[in-house]
Amino acid sequence: MACECVREQDVLDALTAGRWNDDLREHVSGCAICSDLADVAAALNAEQDAAWRDARVPSAGVMWWRAQLRAREDAARAAGRPVAFIQGVAASVALWLVIALFRAVPAESVGEWRIWSAQLLPSDYLAIVNISHVTAALPLVVFFVVGAWLLLTPIAAYLAFGDE
Repeated sequence: MACECVREQDVLDALTAGRWNDDLREHVSGCAICSDLADVAAALNAEQDAAWRDARVPSAGVMWWRAQLRAREDAARAAGRPVAFIQGVAASVALWLVIALFRAVPAESVGEWRIWSAQLLPSDYLAIVNISHVTAALPLVVFFVVGAWLLLTPIAAYLAFGDE
């Protein structure tokens, strides 16, 4: 059983170019290998032609417009990174200012602040939560919150501003 034919390349070239001559037609009708090759190659050529017909390639103007739009979006994103970083720094400074102002309040005023805040809360809430236990642990809670914030802020900034 023969696996090759000396005229395979000729048949393939004729199919690709779309130019058949009588000699090749006669050979293909008599050669099983070239006949199979012609069937497969014709099917593949038909599929390629159908794919080219169905392809919707946008015009050059549309592609240029999309490229310009993407460039503008990338530039806006790049310009927004320093602004977001400065906003984070401003929030950090604001929080430190609040903490510094809270620490600057005299101890006598804290009692007045407790009374004032107790008036804001409903009396049922004060019965459920003993406010003296909450205020006694307040410095420790603030310490842990600020510590966690100081540890997590650089990580969050790295993840937010790092290259993707």
